[in-house]
Amino acid sequence: MLKLLLNSRYCFFVMICFLSYTQTKAQLTYNELSVQYDSPWTFKKLQLIPVRFKGKGEGGESDNHTMFNGNIISFSEAMRKHKITVKEMSSDGGPDVSTLLVKNHSQENIMLMSGEIVQGGKQDRAFGKTTIIPSGRHKNYISVFCVEKGRWDDKAKTFKHAGTADAAVRKQIDVTQRQSKVWKQIDTELADKNKKNKTSAYLNAYNDSIPDDTSYLRFFINKMKSSDSSYAGFIAVTGNRIINAELFAGSDVCLAAYIENIKSYVHSLTPADGIPNKTQDEIKSFTDKFLPDKTIQKKYLTTNGRMYYYNNEVIHLVAYD
Repeated sequence: MLKLLLNSRYCFFVMICFLSYTQTKAQLTYNELSVQYDSPWTFKKLQLIPVRFKGKGEGGESDNHTMFNGNIISFSEAMRKHKITVKEMSSDGGPDVSTLLVKNHSQENIMLMSGEIVQGGKQDRAFGKTTIIPSGRHKNYISVFCVEKGRWDDKAKTFKHAGTADAAVRKQIDVTQRQSKVWKQIDTELADKNKKNKTSAYLNAYNDSIPDDTSYLRFFINKMKSSDSSYAGFIAVTGNRIINAELFAGSDVCLAAYIENIKSYVHSLTPADGIPNKTQDEIKSFTDKFLPDKTIQKKYLTTNGRMYYYNNEVIHLVAYD
């Protein structure tokens, strides 16, 4: 009886330790993160507020903040190097427009982010969630949203990576998760830019800002290269508005998403936006809505963002103002 009781207590202790470890590892709050309000990266209309993982002696667990020991690449790089394939899905009732089949042909983990666009197929799509496509030719079924509602080809075209949607479209994907809301936002942007077209193809409006990509990308890539910090993510600001905050559970995951995030921010800039002029207090007021603790975070993200998981661990937090 005593032996059984001791074994039960031991199992209970192990369970508590495991749950505590899992919960600690999964958190993205002020306890684990340091927001660098006074050290922004600014270029033209775009400003990034870095968010670092805390190191030893700062409330963090360790100076090693990677999730995959660096063995992770972006979806765009994987497509460019033919390390991944994307295919249409069908069911007994016909084509499945809301799901794509993704296979990883490499030995690396591949970062796939909500709002990333694949052009082609029977119609252009944007991924509906952030996840990791692990190495191995497993079948990965990914939810998607149509970003070209007027085209449905009988013969699908080869898919190719076409960038990442702007924050307004991504907000509908992340927060509402409703196709009708995504289409409505795309129609609004096409009308605003006088880019209405027969298939309501979002990429017609998106491509307008591509010439700006080079200068912005060059600046922010060089800023990252010259830094030796371990970043969890960034808060993006333009003019007098906050675009969003994107945080990742590993510095390697953050780095894999970095370039596509910059492209998304550039596409989010409008003619009305000016030089970033949000004060540190205003930005902190925003982060105070979702970083103090898990309870506050969950409540805010219910209507203003989303938390994405992989293998029951948080990998990506996105919050909108």
